[in-house]
Amino acid sequence: MARLVQKFGGTSVATLGRIKNVAEIVAESKTKHKDIIVVVSAMAGVTNKFVDCVNSLGADEGHPEYDTVLSSGELVTAGLTAIALEKVGIKSRSYASWQVPIFTNNNYGHAVIQNVDPSNINKDLENGIVPVVCGFQGVSQEEKKITTLGRGGSDLTAVAVASAIKADLCEIYSDVDGVYTVDPNLYTGAHRIDEIYYSEMLEMASQGAKVLQEQSVLYAMEKKVVVRVASSFIKAPGTIISPTAPQKRFCGMAVTPALSQIQISFKDSIQKYDNVIQNLLAKHFVQCDFVENRGKVNVMLDKRYASIALSLIRNSSCISDARYKFSRKPLSKISVVGADLNTNVGQNFIAELKKHKIDSFVGTVTLHKINLIVATEQLLDTISVLHKYCGLDK
Repeated sequence: MARLVQKFGGTSVATLGRIKNVAEIVAESKTKHKDIIVVVSAMAGVTNKFVDCVNSLGADEGHPEYDTVLSSGELVTAGLTAIALEKVGIKSRSYASWQVPIFTNNNYGHAVIQNVDPSNINKDLENGIVPVVCGFQGVSQEEKKITTLGRGGSDLTAVAVASAIKADLCEIYSDVDGVYTVDPNLYTGAHRIDEIYYSEMLEMASQGAKVLQEQSVLYAMEKKVVVRVASSFIKAPGTIISPTAPQKRFCGMAVTPALSQIQISFKDSIQKYDNVIQNLLAKHFVQCDFVENRGKVNVMLDKRYASIALSLIRNSSCISDARYKFSRKPLSKISVVGADLNTNVGQNFIAELKKHKIDSFVGTVTLHKINLIVATEQLLDTISVLHKYCGLDK
């Protein structure tokens, strides 16, 4: 292979020792690839500290200076990684987003990449230099201000750079050795998926699997970038995400352990509530499910995004009231991902779960996912039953 992009997440660069390990990985890859571009995240925990700082001064996501502060962690990592590469005999230089440049719109906090100009990177590659690019950040084409790409945005940076330079492969390194059929921390029968198609990976990412950022998978699918998810701590084949991967009826499950509910009252008919709210939240990459009850709608979504979702919903002109709704029992969501799925398959899941005395109901159903809502106290039992039922146990 001629060109390779390697992205290293926060846990992979959390300490100077781990940054030295990254340099060793790149050095080994350099023996097999002519051109390598490295993309790095901030050191683990750094971005969260910056969030606390800006919040304490009264700035929230969406404020331009919020992005300026949060993006600074990647600058430190990129410089340290470039130094570490030089220490192992590899010529290197760091790049901030504006130096590449990576142009975005001005949607601060969740900017959309509009264009990547690879000219400067290509010049370095021609001279045998390994560019180390700051992940997570861009520069607004209109206002020329620093922007950020949302949490996990370094994945998107890596895929976008890989597309721009026509890389043969984009490797995403973290502390996991691939994409699993379900979170192995929740179920010991989970196993690594060797290869997965874009659509299935997109559903896994959007429904709670934390291996890849959702937008990065969508970008890879649109640009046909082949991605490999691997660990920076152990040598393993990882998982390949590609347009040639075989599509399976059931390939895996994503889990949202803690759901919040927001109850909505509409000013007019509720017939179009799903499109209105789904489209509103989708713009901010918030996934949700709906249940209609006595003329009102309950929106169920990941607890982590409940506050921003409530704010967005309340500002919608079609809403007369929106408030948190507390259920008797905490709820969780399991998303079964595959191909050619439908409501009948979801009903089969419910029937199978009833045999094991597990109550559940079906949320959103698409061709590539079926969402099931269950009581959190039965989450682990539900995972075990469905994993076996779908033939995912080896």
